[in-house]
Amino acid sequence: MSDRVRAIAIEALTHFDVCPSGRHVEIGFMDHGGKPGRLYVSHDSLGSLLPSLSAALQGSGGASAGDAGAPCVHALLDWRLARDEDDQERQAIVLRLTASNAVEVAVRLPALVAWALGQALLDGCAPQPATPARLLCLNH
Repeated sequence: MSDRVRAIAIEALTHFDVCPSGRHVEIGFMDHGGKPGRLYVSHDSLGSLLPSLSAALQGSGGASAGDAGAPCVHALLDWRLARDEDDQERQAIVLRLTASNAVEVAVRLPALVAWALGQALLDGCAPQPATPARLLCLNH
């Protein structure tokens, strides 16, 4: 194998497919010359790649020409709450959000953050004086 890095300019994504073992994802694309190609990405690599792609999209000004750094906003299709099975003290919950483009994001919410989020939703995000619990509320 050569030590040279092969650069691929992807013009369009064509398909995504999960291998039968579930350990790899196939990503189909067309390069800038119109030739089809495929990438095979391990499940672990894909999991670490997704947050990086989101940050890269925001940093590249991908939302629109005048909104450099603005987040890419998708309509919410579905959401689920569950106890965090990895949390020994049973203090955290996992919130899963599914966007209209079928992308799912899961976040672990410590108890105080979950409480602050619940309060913000109940309050309709109206501005309120800072309290210790509200200080934990991060604008994401």
